[in-house]
Amino acid sequence: MGLLELISRPLLSWSISATVLGTEHLHGGRQIRYVLESDRWSHVQLLLDQARRAGVHLKPEQILFSRSNGQRVLQQHLGELCQHCLQDPQYKVELIPVSIFHGRLPIRETSWLNLLYAEAWDQGGRIGRLMQLLVNGRQTLIQIDPPLKLQDLARSAPNATALTRRASLLLLQHFQTRRRAVVGPDLSHRRTLMSMILQHPSVEQAIATRAREKRENLHAARRYARRELHKIAANFSPVTARLLHPLLNATWRRLYDDVEILGLDRLRERALDHQLVYLPCHRSHMDYLLMSWALYRHGLMLPHVAAGDNLDMPIIGPILKRGGAIFMRRSFQSDPLYRTLYQQYLASMARHGHALEYFIEGGRSRTGRLLPARTGLLNMTLEAWCANPERPVALVPIWIGYDRVVEAHSYQRELGGDSRDRHLGPLDSLKTAWQVLRQRFGRVSLSIGEPIALAEVVDPHRPIRPQANAIGQQLLERMNRAAALTETGVIATVMLGQPQLQLEANSLATQCGQLLQLAQALPNAPASVPPEPPDNWITRAKTRRQLEQTHNQVQLQPAQAREMTFYRNNMMHLFVLPGLCLLLVRRSTNPLPQLITRMLRVLYPYLQAELFLPWPEQNFSAIAAKLRQILLDQGLLTRDGKQLRASDGDTALCLMRNAEPVLLRYYLLCRLLQRYRALNQDVLIEKALQLAANLQREFGFDSPEYADQRVLNGFVEQLLDRGILQRSDRRIQARVSLDALMKQARSILTQRLLSFVDQQLND
Repeated sequence: MGLLELISRPLLSWSISATVLGTEHLHGGRQIRYVLESDRWSHVQLLLDQARRAGVHLKPEQILFSRSNGQRVLQQHLGELCQHCLQDPQYKVELIPVSIFHGRLPIRETSWLNLLYAEAWDQGGRIGRLMQLLVNGRQTLIQIDPPLKLQDLARSAPNATALTRRASLLLLQHFQTRRRAVVGPDLSHRRTLMSMILQHPSVEQAIATRAREKRENLHAARRYARRELHKIAANFSPVTARLLHPLLNATWRRLYDDVEILGLDRLRERALDHQLVYLPCHRSHMDYLLMSWALYRHGLMLPHVAAGDNLDMPIIGPILKRGGAIFMRRSFQSDPLYRTLYQQYLASMARHGHALEYFIEGGRSRTGRLLPARTGLLNMTLEAWCANPERPVALVPIWIGYDRVVEAHSYQRELGGDSRDRHLGPLDSLKTAWQVLRQRFGRVSLSIGEPIALAEVVDPHRPIRPQANAIGQQLLERMNRAAALTETGVIATVMLGQPQLQLEANSLATQCGQLLQLAQALPNAPASVPPEPPDNWITRAKTRRQLEQTHNQVQLQPAQAREMTFYRNNMMHLFVLPGLCLLLVRRSTNPLPQLITRMLRVLYPYLQAELFLPWPEQNFSAIAAKLRQILLDQGLLTRDGKQLRASDGDTALCLMRNAEPVLLRYYLLCRLLQRYRALNQDVLIEKALQLAANLQREFGFDSPEYADQRVLNGFVEQLLDRGILQRSDRRIQARVSLDALMKQARSILTQRLLSFVDQQLND
């Protein structure tokens, strides 16, 4: 060992801390070769070190290089191996590509200093590589990928030269694709990018149209366009992103017991050949940060994130822009120039291969329910892809669930009538952040759903808007399919199913355990469940002040009960069908299995529209039969001859009590339409909200979701899209007969409730 190497080894050990992905592919053997992207001495030592840790004896001569001194040398290394493969069919060589990144973020061409230490496409000279290790060695990613088997390629190769060329080309393409997936594309100069967008023909046309309609000169219209584009465009800074990563690590340790990330493996392969568009559900401002943190931590390109311009405030706004935020107005349909600017900016990001992220619901859900899709940005994404369908794009639905959201108190104030648009200054924001950091918020689950490849679902020759609506519905369904069961969601389901909002602790733990078992057996079972037993859930919820416990008695105070509805609603898509099935059996005079299935079929279109359940209507009978068998297996249903009987146990009653208000909401809307025949949508929503408020006061359905107009508006819009309702002369009316639904509702809801609603309508 030379003196230089003797000095370098401890320096390398001190300067590098690596995250290693794909260790399952790390193994030894005489016919194993590892291929590095370049012949950097430090990368060879890192690979040898990882092999030693895995107990693999790896010789330096088993390591090959794609490039050396800037030249492609892989064919020289592979020539002899390929010759052996063709001569001896038993000579089975595996080539395992290993990619190593330091800092792993896009390089900005505007900053010469970044060239010294940011991971980029240009490997740089010796000084640059040394600086890269010293500055970014603590943020190193080692990606070990599945092997390329030479013997498989040899079957179709006519000679050793052709085999060598093909294997070399495949490995070179692999390294290029992996680098783009991890590092991202080179970032253009921001001003150059903005100039290109402003010179785009569609933008020029929109500027001319604005000048004509506003009766202003072209110079003023261009100045307006430049100012608005400056507000929109991200100002991504790798330095900012790298500084934020350890800060977020510390923040999550302070706020959360654990951050669970599910399904990332399915993204790594997609990221190699698709532009990824991330579409998380939106329940908290933490969603932005968690997504970027999780992707960075696991070696995926950071996305540019579409964010509301309400976040473009002093101090916070510039930081978010440097982290990749693309600010947008809440609505811009009345400003065609702004829409064109935003569309062209997103299209430019797509052309350059940047990952994107936006929230398909539009805004944060204050009630915990998924909101109907807002398809404005989705339309732009589809239009950009249709203009260039050769570039693969995949939409990635993501479910995010919290044991407690940091905005819990503000959501309840907003649903109680407080204004949500209060502007917070920098000092107010810092004060709020300090208050948040003094609390604990339990576990977070971030679960990746099954991606949707646009090439498989979009027809470029058909109108975009109807396709976007269908894809939006499908994305929300896949989000729910990816849901993780949260301990607070289960506790909330049990406690809100108690008439007095109180229960003995051991009974609460038992019912939580039974709901856990039920959820895991369902056809739409959650992606994961809490790792600890329900007794521990109760202790942690008490610590978070989400419930009160005196000796063995657990109870919810009114404010706690209102907050808990948020977490119950997170789980409603899991438990609503079991609850309604039990309720139908309990209230029906002749609970035969076939009759219960028919009754559920009547309700299912409404449930699917509101809760984004995944099964097509034509397949629902089979799902209903499967659900019925699960309830029988769990002891929540029993057979009495040909008839079914619902259990009198606490868990069955809890499920029924949580399902009944859902059915009541449908009854209110349909009863209003039956009473008035046709109503303006705003009037319909206002009357439904008033009826719900009266019901809350009379019967204690104290759920803030009844006060959220977006829930009812979204439900009405879904029924319009499905053809159950129709809009005529700006008035809403039933398109199909509501008699079957009303008959089912009257047979299930109590006479006391029905009489009260009729009395309110008559008054």
